[in-house]
Amino acid sequence: MKKLIIFTFLVSINISSAQIMVLFEAETPDKQNMSQIAQNWFGAVKSVTGDDNGITMHHKGWGSKGVYFVQWFKDMKDMVTTMESQESKTKKVMEYIQSKPSDPELLKQFNSITDPKQSSVWEYVPELSMMEDFMKLSVQERNKMAYRRFSFINAGMNSGGEFEMFRKKGKELDEKRGVSYHVAVFRNIFGGKDADYLTILIDKTRMDYMNNFINRMDKRRKAKDWKTNRNRWDLTKYNTVKTEEVYKNLDFKISSN
Repeated sequence: MKKLIIFTFLVSINISSAQIMVLFEAETPDKQNMSQIAQNWFGAVKSVTGDDNGITMHHKGWGSKGVYFVQWFKDMKDMVTTMESQESKTKKVMEYIQSKPSDPELLKQFNSITDPKQSSVWEYVPELSMMEDFMKLSVQERNKMAYRRFSFINAGMNSGGEFEMFRKKGKELDEKRGVSYHVAVFRNIFGGKDADYLTILIDKTRMDYMNNFINRMDKRRKAKDWKTNRNRWDLTKYNTVKTEEVYKNLDFKISSN
């Protein structure tokens, strides 16, 4: 496996027990190949180190070549300790992989078609998020939530506070208006390029997202204070750099067997 891929990787949303999210991005024309290689690698890491950080694979739209891998840590100390431990055991992980029978063409193809992009580190901000209802769902219900709407947000110089106040007010208004949806907000720590914040809205399908969005806006517009308390975006302070539709790969499983 490419050295770059290995060390970038080392760096089901389970927000109740994790606060740091590492987001690795790559491009490949064969996502099945990527999935199999990643299962082999992360499965070997789990077998050798015992680490299981809730790693999930996400497709950036079925027509896109983009892939995200998400890995969770309790805090920054946990992330650094885990990464250092895994890096020190890279040789053993490789030996474990080589001891298992596999299709040699898988890795050959992976090396020729995979283009690693970037790895970034994000801190979950619970006071800006609306994940309470999501965490009340059963594991089975949460696992059905495959749709993710990633919005990367850039804040101007010294304007992060304004965006956070906007999010807090929006959350407060929605709660008063009876509007509920699943959205997790993250603050960039490292490697986010032009993005200072990331919001991840969770739903079952793209169609469910669109219908639920229409219903949310209908509730907001019918609220008595809608005309006087709109909580508008301030484009002089912050703006959305890009929004992506991402689908969780529900068949991506990490096993130590």
